[in-house]
Amino acid sequence: MVQKNRMWLQVPTEIVRNIGFIIDEKSFAVYAFLLYKKFKAFNNNQIDVLIRDIKAVTEITDNRTIKKCFLNLHNQGLIKDEIDKLPINKSLQITMLEPYKSDYFTQLPLELLKSLNSIGLIGFRLLYYYESYINRSNISKQFCFPSYETIQVDLGISNFSVTKYNKLLAKEKLLTITKHKAEYDPFGDSGLEKFNNHYSVNLHKL
Repeated sequence: MVQKNRMWLQVPTEIVRNIGFIIDEKSFAVYAFLLYKKFKAFNNNQIDVLIRDIKAVTEITDNRTIKKCFLNLHNQGLIKDEIDKLPINKSLQITMLEPYKSDYFTQLPLELLKSLNSIGLIGFRLLYYYESYINRSNISKQFCFPSYETIQVDLGISNFSVTKYNKLLAKEKLLTITKHKAEYDPFGDSGLEKFNNHYSVNLHKL
C-alpha cells in the first residue's frame, strides 16, 4: 500500500518522455533537483542553488558536464538565463520557466532523488519513464509495456543500457519485470511471436 504522507517530486510528463524536448539523463537529473529546489522555495520560479549540492545529489562531478546540462535546459526553454560561469562558494540564481501543462506530470517519492548513487542517472530516468505510463487509478493494470525500440527513440538510451539498468532496478526491488508474450504479429521478423516486458514500479519500495 502506498503511503499517503510522503513528499513527491513531480516532473512534467512531456519532459519525462521527451515530448517536444531532447533531455538526456544527466540534464534530467539536474532538472529534477532544480524542481525540488523550486518546491522548497514554495514554487517560486526564482531559486538559489549551490553547485556542490547538484554534484552531491547527481554525482556529476565535472563542471563542464554541469554547464552542458544547464545549456541544454536553457536551449529547451526550461531555465531562463544561459549560465556561463559556475560560482564556487556562493549560490547560483536560476529562473525556472514553465512551458508545460502544470496538471500533466509524473510523480515519484522524493526519496528516489536521494538514491541516485545506487540506481544511477539512467535508472532514475527509466523509473520516471515507466511510471509515466502507469495509470494509478486503474488497480487492475499497475504496469506498462514500452518496447526497447520506443525507449531508445524517446530517451536516446541504448538497448544495452536499458537491460543493464532494468536489472539493477529489479535487484534493488524498485522495479518488477514480467515477461509477457505479445500477440502474433504477421508483420514482425519472419512472422514470429514477440515478447514484451511488463514493468511495474514498486512505489512501496521507494
